[in-house]
Amino acid sequence: MRNPKRAAVVGTGSTEIVRTSDKSLGHFAVEAARNAIRDAGLKTSDIDGYVGSPGAPNASALNLDGLDEVSQLFMIGALGLEPTWAMDVVGMSTGMLVAGAQALAAGTCKYVLGVRAHYNPKDRKYSVSGANLAGGPDQFTLPFGYGPGGTRFALWVQRYMHDYGATRDELYEISALARRHARLNPLAIWREGPELTRDAYMNARWIHEPMCLFDSDMPATGAGAFIMTTAERAKDLPQTPAYVASYANATQPSRVFSDIGLRAGDIQVAQLYDGYSVMVWNTLEKLGFCGEGEGHLFATADRLSLGGALPMNTFGGSIGEGRLHGMGHVREAVLQTMGRAGSRQVPDVRYSLAQVGVLERFWSVLFSSEEPD
Repeated sequence: MRNPKRAAVVGTGSTEIVRTSDKSLGHFAVEAARNAIRDAGLKTSDIDGYVGSPGAPNASALNLDGLDEVSQLFMIGALGLEPTWAMDVVGMSTGMLVAGAQALAAGTCKYVLGVRAHYNPKDRKYSVSGANLAGGPDQFTLPFGYGPGGTRFALWVQRYMHDYGATRDELYEISALARRHARLNPLAIWREGPELTRDAYMNARWIHEPMCLFDSDMPATGAGAFIMTTAERAKDLPQTPAYVASYANATQPSRVFSDIGLRAGDIQVAQLYDGYSVMVWNTLEKLGFCGEGEGHLFATADRLSLGGALPMNTFGGSIGEGRLHGMGHVREAVLQTMGRAGSRQVPDVRYSLAQVGVLERFWSVLFSSEEPD
């Protein structure tokens, strides 16, 4: 993205992240938005752009605006916004960043608020579906147990293990890393939890073999938000900005680096989506950190821990912090770029990566601590 109106993130906001809550999701979303506006040194009246991703992804959602999902209409009304540009995107948090960056480049607005809120029902299971209700393509899969959740990833990793010799012992390292890093994150569900031992992991119950209980992210209720503006306007705001250097989708994922003359090895820190631990292997390969079939060899604790060559999911990821569909990954990538990650801060970050989405459907956004040429 080479444009004189290049975008920058100038503020972030979060709420507490809890398993369940009696408060509506709208309450969480508004709180996160106000925190982000305050963090950017702006007023609500300054916000003239909005982007969200409101869909509740769980099959048991009520789909009530303001209760278990929040649309642009809800947020505009709740905050009293008068935007010149607003939209809801199908996708996750990095897709929201891309849409906001394009709106700023087009000159349709000056300050974009992005909000993603996630709801974990208190009175029913997170994801409920039934074969007797299946329609469309699901009628050929749900009756055989292939439905919402990790089934599709379990089948993928079974084949991966067969083809490349990967093991559950290597998969354990990703889940254990998430729990260790979560202990440094005051927002994380597992901030006070014990480290995940190898014995506990190996003896945990199956969810979708070969993935066990600890290979899944943690259903949670919470919200996150960010504020974007142009690089030029960012200079007048109190926070050191995180410049959007480039972005790419899953069809040509390595362009997130090559478009600005970089390689994957030039990145100091990466936040890679871990709705299920196995996703990390696939993403490392797709982005070019390693070759095909080498993700399980690349993703070692020594390399991905704080102090390693490529610290990954330094906030605990979705497995350690809780499931916000990538908003935690975006927030951490921004904070690392700004130098505001506290005890998790990686030294001398120039490039920080956020990737959110699954297998062949994701957006990656590369942030820079210096305004790109």
